[in-house]
Amino acid sequence: MLKFKRLFGIAIIVITTYFITNQVNGQSVGEGKIVFTTRKPFRNLNGFRITTETRRGKNRKSLLNWWQFYAYNICSINPDGTDLKQLTDNGTSRKPRWSPNGNWIAYISGLDLKESLAVMKPDGTIHKELLKRQYRIIDFWWSPDSQKILVAVEIDRPVDPTENIVVTLEGDKKGRRRMPRWTEGWYHWNPNSEVINPKRKLIEALPKEVSWPEWSPDGHWISFVTDNLLMIAEVETTSATGRWFQQRSEPICQNIEEWSPSGDRILFYTNGEICVASINQGKFMEVVNLSMMPGWDATWDPEGKRVAFISRDQKQRRVNQIFVMDAFTGQVDQITFTNYDHFDPHWK
Repeated sequence: MLKFKRLFGIAIIVITTYFITNQVNGQSVGEGKIVFTTRKPFRNLNGFRITTETRRGKNRKSLLNWWQFYAYNICSINPDGTDLKQLTDNGTSRKPRWSPNGNWIAYISGLDLKESLAVMKPDGTIHKELLKRQYRIIDFWWSPDSQKILVAVEIDRPVDPTENIVVTLEGDKKGRRRMPRWTEGWYHWNPNSEVINPKRKLIEALPKEVSWPEWSPDGHWISFVTDNLLMIAEVETTSATGRWFQQRSEPICQNIEEWSPSGDRILFYTNGEICVASINQGKFMEVVNLSMMPGWDATWDPEGKRVAFISRDQKQRRVNQIFVMDAFTGQVDQITFTNYDHFDPHWK
């Protein structure tokens, strides 16, 4: 009996230690947080109409002035659906993106044609505007050291409207890049947090319609879509030789989402469904339709084991919810159950 009590006591200590060491702030270590955008209809006549006119089959009101109908704000949530928090309250915040070190969240704020790039702390405090009143912010990318952001903006002019700007957390601007075509996703960060100019031979070797490539985490590879196929190219070799060849084993692809953190898998879409391609030394090893259901805004978890994405509510509500999917088995769980829409998840 005494021996049993000792063993029981040891078991309790081991179990308690496991839960203590594997829980931080109420969530499992490695689970991370998902930030995302919510779109809530206003609780007035405009908000009511925008949610009912579709059901009646009538034409929806113009969404050119979307701020008259909806409030867009940024929230965070645990991957299991707990600890939902709203981080902004201005009604015009969207497209959040974690810094690599997890200390900041960058996001776009403001109305159309007057967009700003801002950052805030993960708890929704210390909001800072880094870039103000832009005609349109197309996209942005954190530097590996989490101190700067490369921003692609559209300028209100008829010729070569795209520019790239680097801004720091202090709001300093580090020069504009205006080279036509190069500003369409070709400028990128290297591991030392320096903006790298693309090699002309790299761009010239690829099909002319290629723009906005997705760079692998180490910058050694790019993925892009041409002829409705998912293509990849080795940056150094193609830049040196000016030659690139199609493999003839590329999968059908409408759009690329992102590389996995380890740089060996790519999230992409075929027929509106979420797919994964496994890459080894530039070769396609496996291609899987992971979701087998419509999905969009997919993002990897920090370990590359799960994917968060947006899809229609499985309870038949006419809203978009957040789902979490195992990146190997495809098992899917819906983690939000609201009467409003969700967009732009990013997991850190």
